[in-house]
Amino acid sequence: MLKTGYDFTKEEIIEKYSVLDQRRGLGKVFNERVIALSGNLSGKKILDAGCGFGELLVALEKCYSASHLYGVDLIDVRIKEVSDKSGKIVIKKGDIQEKIPFEDNYFDLAFCTETLEHLKNPDHCLQEIIRVLKRTGFIVITVPNGTGFWPFLYLDSLIPTKWLRSRLLPYEHPSNTDQPVDTCYEYKEIIELICRNGLLIEKIEGWRYLRYLQMFPLIRNISPVVEWFFAKFKMERFAYNLFFLCRKDEETQGL
Repeated sequence: MLKTGYDFTKEEIIEKYSVLDQRRGLGKVFNERVIALSGNLSGKKILDAGCGFGELLVALEKCYSASHLYGVDLIDVRIKEVSDKSGKIVIKKGDIQEKIPFEDNYFDLAFCTETLEHLKNPDHCLQEIIRVLKRTGFIVITVPNGTGFWPFLYLDSLIPTKWLRSRLLPYEHPSNTDQPVDTCYEYKEIIELICRNGLLIEKIEGWRYLRYLQMFPLIRNISPVVEWFFAKFKMERFAYNLFFLCRKDEETQGL
C-alpha cells in the first residue's frame, strides 16, 4: 500500500479540498455501471457517502425519480453545488469517517464510490455505513486498484519523466496525485479492507483493465475487446476500477 497526506490535519485537508479544482467524477459510463450493479432502486432510501459534486445522485434521480436520495460530504462548495442541482436531493455536511449524520438502520442501499482511498480512516467509514444500513441493506463500493498497473506500481523511481509516470502509474500513486489524501491500494488490500469490516462481497466487477495500455493507439482502438476478454475470464485484479456489491454479514454484525 502506498499513501500520501496522512500527516495532514482535518482542517488542512478541508482547506486543500476547498481550493482544489472542481474535478468531477468518472463520467456517464462509470455512473451507469455503478447504478446497474445496484439493481432496482425505485422507492428506496439511498445514501451517497462522500457524494462530492453529486454526479451519481443526479444520475440516480434521472433513473429513479421515486427514490429518496441523500448525500453526505465535508466540503461546503460541494454541498452547495449538489443542493443547487436538485431540490429533491437531501445533502448533509459530515465527516463520513467519524459519524454519518443519520440514524441507525435508515437506508436500503448506500454508495461509497472512489472515496475510501481519500480517507485516513476508511475502516470507520465502512462501520458507519453499516450502522445506517437496514439489516437487509446493500452497499456498492468502488475503489481504484493499483494492481491494475502491474508491474509498474513500485517502479516509479525507474520511470524517467512525469509524462510517463502519469501513464504508467495510477492517479492515486504518490508520484501522480494532487489530492490532499490518497491511498494506492493493491487488489488484496481492497478485499481485506471490505471483509474485515463485516461485509460480504456478493459481486465484483472490473473496468479499465491494464489502463496504461491505452497509451498505445492500437490497443486503444480495440479497447472494448480487451475489456471483454479480461471480464470474460474474471481477471478483475488487473482492472483499474473495481466495483463491489456487498451486504452485511449477519454473524459479524450480531444480527
